[in-house]
Formats: sequence, structure tokens, C-alpha cells
Amino acid sequence: VLRIIADAPDHELLAFIAANGAVHIAAAYEAAHLEGAVMVFAASGNEALDRRVAEDARRLGIPVNAVDRPELCDFFTPALVNRAPVAIAIGTEGAGPVLAQMLRSRIDRMLSPSLGPLASLAASLRGTAERLLPKGNARRRFWGEFFGGAPARAMAAGQVSQAHDAAVDLLLSNAPASGHIALVGAGPGAEDLLTLRAHRLLMEADVIVHDALVPEAIVAMGRRDAERLPVGKRKGCHTKSQAEINALLIEL
Repeated sequence: VLRIIADAPDHELLAFIAANGAVHIAAAYEAAHLEGAVMVFAASGNEALDRRVAEDARRLGIPVNAVDRPELCDFFTPALVNRAPVAIAIGTEGAGPVLAQMLRSRIDRMLSPSLGPLASLAASLRGTAERLLPKGNARRRFWGEFFGGAPARAMAAGQVSQAHDAAVDLLLSNAPASGHIALVGAGPGAEDLLTLRAHRLLMEADVIVHDALVPEAIVAMGRRDAERLPVGKRKGCHTKSQAEINALLIEL
């Protein structure tokens, strides 16, 4: 049970208490409030009070975390990126809580919202995959295509049943994985104006076929090991015709 000690809570804290079924102790802090606790968080915003809470907790043998006061902490809580059942924790050992939140925000934008449901689908198929596929390349190839191919694309589109069907087809098929082409618009050319999906697609691509007008900063956002093929078309100077570009995409 979460116990919150606050003699003058604001509306936001009261709403949190109600939403999480916490016990509210409407009184000024006393050391007796810590009895029976397994961990303590000091978050009063008052350094003297936080230090007093930390000292009381240590005297009682209870681990304590004082928010934004690493010198008073016995443990640290990381910033979390939650794509249940996938979770990523970012910790800075208390040195930079704001930095941890910035990194969490960046990673959160990089990961598709559908990653959690996709991971759950993978868990449901794991036993079957281990029975049907031998260890080694065949199994690795299946999971690579599962997380980067048709099942992942269907889940990203919110098509859960289609994602399951695509995964089963992939599991039962011995055919090599088929390719997929994504057309990414570079917009006005500034890399920070790309959509989140465009950024993810660039990072997932095996080959990036790009026009001459696309800035290098955008092309560089792809995976390091991705092949980059310029097919620039400028007025009066076409290195490849549109038909040749189409044929190249199909071949790839």
C-alpha cells in the first residue's frame, strides 16, 4: 500500500492519491509515519525536511530516495519508456534527472507505439517457433522478419488479427522473406521536421535510395550499415530516369 504524508496537498496530488488507491495521511511528517515501510521517498521540496526524512529512514534500516538530492539517496529510480511488456530504463545515478527525462523522451519517440502489442504477439508464438524452426539462422531469420516485416507493419496499422495471420504465414513458410518499399518524403529539407514514422523507417531500411535534393543530414539518419544509393534528378541532368528508378526499387 502506498502511503502519502502531506498536511497540505495540492489538487494534483489529491487526484493522484484518489486514482491510485493510496492512503493519505493528512498530517505534518513524523518519524513514526515510516514504521513498516519497505522504501521511502522524500519529495517535500524542502532540503531540511528531506534530509530529516532520509536520516530517519536510515536509522530504521529503510532504503530512501530523496528527489533531486542524490547525496541523500540510497537508491535511484530510472526514467522509464514503457511499451509493456517491453520496458527501457534510463538512469544517471542521480546526476541528471532532467537529462534522463530528455533521453526518455527521445527514445519514446523512436519506438513505435505498437511495439508492446507486437512483443506480446511474439511471446504467444515463441513456443511454436521453437518447435517448428531449428536453432540458428532459420529462427533468427524468422524473428528478424517478424519484428521488421509484415507482422510489424500490420500491428503498426492497428490490424492485430492481420498481424497474427502474417506471423503464422511467416512461421509456416520456408520461402525467403519478401522485400518492402517505403516512400519517405523529406518535406522542406530540415531533418527535425521529419515525421516520427519517417525517422523510424530510415532507421529500419536496408537500402536508402535518395534524390539529389535530399539533404545529407536526412540521408545520414539511416542505419550506419544501410546501403545508400543516390539516384539524383536535377533539371537537365538526370542520372537515372524514373523508369530506371522504379526498376531499381523492384530489384532491391
